[in-house]
Amino acid sequence: MSFTNSEDKSDEIENIWKIILDFANSWRLSFARIFKVWKWRWRRPARMEAACCSKKTCRLPFSSSLSEAVTLTYFEFSLGSSTNRRKMVGQEEGNRNSVTDSQQQWNQWQLLDSILPTGGFAHSLGLEAAIQARIVNGPQDLYKFVILVLENVGSLLLPFVHTMTIAHNEKTWHKLDRMLDAMLSNETARKASTAQGSALLRVAATVFTEITPLKLMRERSVSSNSRMSFHHAPIFGLVCGLLGFDLRTSQRAYVFIAMRDVLSAATRLSVIGPQAAAILQHQITPIAEEILNKWIDRNVEDACQTAPVLDVIQGCHPYLFSKLFCS
Repeated sequence: MSFTNSEDKSDEIENIWKIILDFANSWRLSFARIFKVWKWRWRRPARMEAACCSKKTCRLPFSSSLSEAVTLTYFEFSLGSSTNRRKMVGQEEGNRNSVTDSQQQWNQWQLLDSILPTGGFAHSLGLEAAIQARIVNGPQDLYKFVILVLENVGSLLLPFVHTMTIAHNEKTWHKLDRMLDAMLSNETARKASTAQGSALLRVAATVFTEITPLKLMRERSVSSNSRMSFHHAPIFGLVCGLLGFDLRTSQRAYVFIAMRDVLSAATRLSVIGPQAAAILQHQITPIAEEILNKWIDRNVEDACQTAPVLDVIQGCHPYLFSKLFCS
């Protein structure tokens, strides 16, 4: 079609843009799609006049490559509008689930990251006292000591992590906090647990702002007369439960944190070098998994102390003449 005057030309152009904008708003088309089809039709100049005349199409006032591109695009979306909408809904749900899963993994890595200021590296879990008592003298002794620490963590603390991951509510938390405070037999371990637990709760409530109940529970527990001790194991399980971690992940993470902290303390106490500590950690990993499988998913009624010697050694830490760690 040829334009007779400028007024007709402007009217036709205005009609073209109205149709294009209508398509874009109704079917969520993009100009990239239109020009992609336009380019394809320009390379293959076969017309679709006969096919489009019998279909519900919206042709532009002139026959051109752009007209056929818009017609073809609208024709494709008209035929499969319901199917496309179902696909779009499925894709949106899949993307939402993948975003949730990926965010959960990021939260897990951040919770285990040493940069999180929870105060874990201020404690040696009794290693410093064991070194000065000549119980740990080298890498071989350190290997046995780490396994002893993990065994004690699994038997005594994993039940609290497990229970709080399942029932991450304020009432259960207060109950388990008082129970663990009564079970810890030496003052050094009790103070270390409360210091790390308080720091973890404060940091988690500040960092993970999407967990509104965590901040509210912390504010109520701090301001109330509940005499909370804020022990580390129940709070770790509480945070993991609110973040949506599964039971095995939360308990394995707690065992990993214990192994990480004691090996870091051994490096700073010059018992072993950084590279040797990394090698030792890799060697202990299968044993740590066995310890996890041994003590996983136990109730707090089954919590027990399996390393009384470690408990005695850790209790001697305040009496050291010179010390680098708080416990």
